[in-house]
Amino acid sequence: MKRITEEISFAELMPLIEDSFKQGMTVSITVTGCSMSPLFRHKRDSVTLAPCDPSSLKRGDVPLYRRDNGQYVLHRIVRVLPDTFTLVGDAQTELEIGLPKQNVCAVMVGFTRKGKVVSCSNVLYRAYSWLWMLLRPVRPLLFKIARQLRRKRS
Repeated sequence: MKRITEEISFAELMPLIEDSFKQGMTVSITVTGCSMSPLFRHKRDSVTLAPCDPSSLKRGDVPLYRRDNGQYVLHRIVRVLPDTFTLVGDAQTELEIGLPKQNVCAVMVGFTRKGKVVSCSNVLYRAYSWLWMLLRPVRPLLFKIARQLRRKRS
């Protein structure tokens, strides 16, 4: 059977996702963008999303949220305050401070990378998450070293 793919905006997709959540389903979407690299590659990996109570989210969780400009983003929580979150993409160092909890649409409960399904409760994933948050201040250096190593291999 031939597979047909069509790209639509996330804003167009959200009503379908919300309807799926109401029916008790999770939803898998293909990752676009590079802000969650190295864990996710643009248009290669997918994430599984589930509905959530934003007040139950904790440091290290990866929510899908809507920015005030309407953009949907998937970033990691690095700080939880009573009404807001501080988040950052895995490929970034600049924090997004003060995201209202009501802007959260869903939370990542798993992902598929290179065809392998991984739960967010997986011990290795949790270790990666903790370590990657700890290394945030030195990420630019790590990315620079990785680029140099790739160039030498080529």
